[in-house]
Amino acid sequence: MAKIDLNNPHFEIKIQLNNSLQGIKIQSQETTDGDEYFICQLKDEQITQVRREKDGNWEQIWGKLDPTTIDTIGAAISAKIKKQQKK
Repeated sequence: MAKIDLNNPHFEIKIQLNNSLQGIKIQSQETTDGDEYFICQLKDEQITQVRREKDGNWEQIWGKLDPTTIDTIGAAISAKIKKQQKK
């Protein structure tokens, strides 16, 4: 996966969560071996950490959200990164 611009590693996505449109703050981070993952916060509370696997699927590495929500978050992150890369 193409990495987010490290000069601006924070951004926001909007997804349907708990039956309403929610703004989720996303912060890009890297593991010590260089793998990118994303910290996701709702109202300043961390709700999950996700990463994109080599097969393109999104995996939750911390948190208790259901797989459908993780896929929704992952798709929104991918779309945001793609949009930023076009600038």
